[in-house]
Amino acid sequence: MKIPVLYYHKIDYPKKEAAYKGLYVTPEQFGRQMALLKFLGYKTVGPEEILSFVKGHKLTVKKPVMITFDDGYENNFLNAYPVLKKSGFTSLIFISSGFIGKKGAVSDEREKVPEDFLNKKEITVMSEDGFFIGSHGINHYYLDRIEEGVLAGELIASKAYLENVTGRPVDFFSYPFGAYNANVMRAVKKAGYLGAFTTARGKVGVGDNSYELKRIPVNGYNTIFNFLYKIIFLQ
Repeated sequence: MKIPVLYYHKIDYPKKEAAYKGLYVTPEQFGRQMALLKFLGYKTVGPEEILSFVKGHKLTVKKPVMITFDDGYENNFLNAYPVLKKSGFTSLIFISSGFIGKKGAVSDEREKVPEDFLNKKEITVMSEDGFFIGSHGINHYYLDRIEEGVLAGELIASKAYLENVTGRPVDFFSYPFGAYNANVMRAVKKAGYLGAFTTARGKVGVGDNSYELKRIPVNGYNTIFNFLYKIIFLQ
């Protein structure tokens, strides 16, 4: 068995000026996708269960799936959180801590479309409701391009800040832009994270590197049939 770990960015309607409209999954699309997962009998698992599975321990869940979000957009709270709650699902949200509470800010130099980001209250509400908070660094840098000292700061300070906001351990990381190398992985481990997620396409299997966990991208161009194929057949 392998576990599908889905990753999203924005649950919202694409902005006309957006260069990467695929990053937007509409609320209606997301609702249909979660309804399908529930109908098929999938249950969401958390990052610690993923880590346990990778290390060879059996899961109690027969059809596990994990749902993740990158960047920490406010629309995750406004449009995804209610749907997930209604479905009985949880998710892991990787937040760029430097953007918390910002309105009309740009975190992706390629996109250049202003977005609103999660604030402390919204993060706390989800965390207290059983949702998981992970780090996506501070400034959404390409971590494989920055100096060692800056890298350490991105990893350590974001972790500490998010733990202060939630009052809970922040043990998992997601590489911004999916950019990492052996040095970045070592730094992530040294900073105290238990695992890290990439943008490499595929499912999580027993024996995988805990700091190089694969995920399955879900974008706005996916039909419900594309989504179903990724869940069931993609390896």
